[in-house]
Amino acid sequence: MEHKSAGPNGESVSASPAANPGDDINAHGERLQKLLGEVEALPYPGAKELIQDCMESVLGFYGAGLKRILQVVSEDGPEGRKVFRDLIRDDVVKGLLLIHDLHPLNLEARLLEALDKVRPYLNSHGGNVELISLENDVARLRLQGTCQSCASSSVTLELAIRHAIEQACPDLVHFDVEGVAQNQLAVSQISRRTITDWTVVKSADQLEEGARMPVRIGDVRLVVCKVNDTLYAYRNRCPACNMPLDTGSFEGGFLSCALNHRYDVVHAGRCAEIPSAHLDPLPLLVQENVVKVALTKEVLDAPSETVQQNI
Repeated sequence: MEHKSAGPNGESVSASPAANPGDDINAHGERLQKLLGEVEALPYPGAKELIQDCMESVLGFYGAGLKRILQVVSEDGPEGRKVFRDLIRDDVVKGLLLIHDLHPLNLEARLLEALDKVRPYLNSHGGNVELISLENDVARLRLQGTCQSCASSSVTLELAIRHAIEQACPDLVHFDVEGVAQNQLAVSQISRRTITDWTVVKSADQLEEGARMPVRIGDVRLVVCKVNDTLYAYRNRCPACNMPLDTGSFEGGFLSCALNHRYDVVHAGRCAEIPSAHLDPLPLLVQENVVKVALTKEVLDAPSETVQQNI
């Protein structure tokens, strides 16, 4: 199902849930787990041991095939090595390689690669992340930068970090993030249900520098802005007066409502006039020119307090 939204020139564009290439394989995995559970419940002695032996043989059979595929492409000159690199970075193939202990990059290398991938987005929000330690497949990370002072901004950055790590390191047991806003829930403790969906925002990749784009996904209204060649996504709502932000102006990196409450898009949506007010940011990632935002229950369901002032 697609949701309609307004584009940069007022035309209708759509935002649809991001297709996950691993959906099919995940469905097969869930089906397999269900069947194994049914086999284990059978009242036949030795059935569990028999199915385990069968599964190990099947895994060994396909594991040997995967190993041979990697060997062939890696030895097939520059083009083959490119295919090899593409394969080990593909999310679906990566998961299969990890199951068979065939992935050429160890956990630490993949974790550092994931952090490097998300670092430009963190930098655009005045933040950074570093790996403090990795012991027994448990990682400790530190979130740095001015984003620490804003609770909603730190949630946004944490979710972006989690998304990158989950894709690259499904074998990571647990990770903690230090340096987040006080009283903020650690990202590793947030349920997967916190993100209701990663949604593709069509036409956002064509947004011009210094432009904004109102988007509607279901009942959720957002505004996507582009500053210094970087995209930002916020709820389309002024916390000071409750008015939509796309009815005001967008100049010099400041997004304003019709009553001229100005918000610094680059610095976590902080209000220039009211220090206690800030916009609600949402995680936004650009992958191969596809723009995706994450809809989070914490940001979208919890009503923000309206700041009282004399207007």
